[in-house]
Amino acid sequence: MQTVTLTLPARLYLPIRRIARATHQPVETVLLKALQSSLPSLDGLSASFKRELIRLEALDDNALRRVMLEMVPTDLQQEINDLLEHNQAGMITPSERERLTVLQEKADQVMLRKARAAVLLRFRGQRLPTLAELRRLTLATRGCP
Repeated sequence: MQTVTLTLPARLYLPIRRIARATHQPVETVLLKALQSSLPSLDGLSASFKRELIRLEALDDNALRRVMLEMVPTDLQQEINDLLEHNQAGMITPSERERLTVLQEKADQVMLRKARAAVLLRFRGQRLPTLAELRRLTLATRGCP
């Protein structure tokens, strides 16, 4: 546990104090919850993936924006879809089920990297693109019109 002393501007302190009063909690508790929710924990992730996400913290804002534009490769998406169809049809083999699990984990890792990059950008005070802007930027990086 670390002790930190902060001087907060009134525009930040007043709403926190109102929430603390309304919820019958100390201001410190409300601040701690706000910090915890703004930069989610990496607990529960594999050590190697946790290290990968921690490395994102050292990237500059432009590099984080590029991470936000990463996509699950089309061939991987297609293979996942095919395996999901086999699964729904009740025709998936044990080896296909294992392959599906591996592929879904890879896709999840792409999504977690993107989400972590967005959280880091927001934590740094950067504006995040809207969904429409993100879609347009993502298509542009894939060379789609």
